[in-house]
Amino acid sequence: MKFGQLMSKIEGLLINSYVNETAKIELKNFRKLVLENKNASSMFHIYTELSKKKGLDKEIAESYINESLRQIEKISPRLNTQKIEYWVKDVVCKNIYEDIDNIVYSSPNKIMETVNSKKTLIKSLSESSEVKSHIDLPIETLLNIANKSIKGYIENLDEDSKRDLSKVLMTEDVELSKEFDELKSKTIGKLSNIRESLDDVTSKKLQETIKQIQSDTFSKINYVRLYNLHNNL
Repeated sequence: MKFGQLMSKIEGLLINSYVNETAKIELKNFRKLVLENKNASSMFHIYTELSKKKGLDKEIAESYINESLRQIEKISPRLNTQKIEYWVKDVVCKNIYEDIDNIVYSSPNKIMETVNSKKTLIKSLSESSEVKSHIDLPIETLLNIANKSIKGYIENLDEDSKRDLSKVLMTEDVELSKEFDELKSKTIGKLSNIRESLDDVTSKKLQETIKQIQSDTFSKINYVRLYNLHNNL
């Protein structure tokens, strides 16, 4: 399997694990199979860096790609991904690293495809990130999730909220679960006090929000949402 496709499967599995609340198990698998595998982790790093917008001069960007390819050529003979492939075998996803794969696994009958992909990578590496003050969340550092399925939620957070999410993701579930129940009570109390001074229509909507909070079960994403709501009241 091409490494870009393998990476796409890994990232898809890990992101879904946050939704399915199996992140702790899957992150252990990730550390054991990828991070503790010197060659796999090196490839993971190179692919991740090649996919970033770095604001490089085009000439430097091309040199960066060529040097990355040289490093990959050194790693590839020692790379064994059999266990990783078995781990993600049931994941179906698009290869988001296709352009990188095209130049890493180039062949004589796909020269134009390789040229176009290299051109795309040079353009991407030459662009500057749109985020002026970027906060590296733990999952972004591990998974490079900037363009993944929970991108929308994270992009809509302000910088303070991103910091909050970063802290939450590094805190044990047992501790957060207790805080979550307390936070629910405090937030519902604040919303109830606000409701007394509102018109009927707005009060009804607020009551629906309260009911939703009451029914919410603990998850780290729900914790952050509730934390942000509480602090903005």
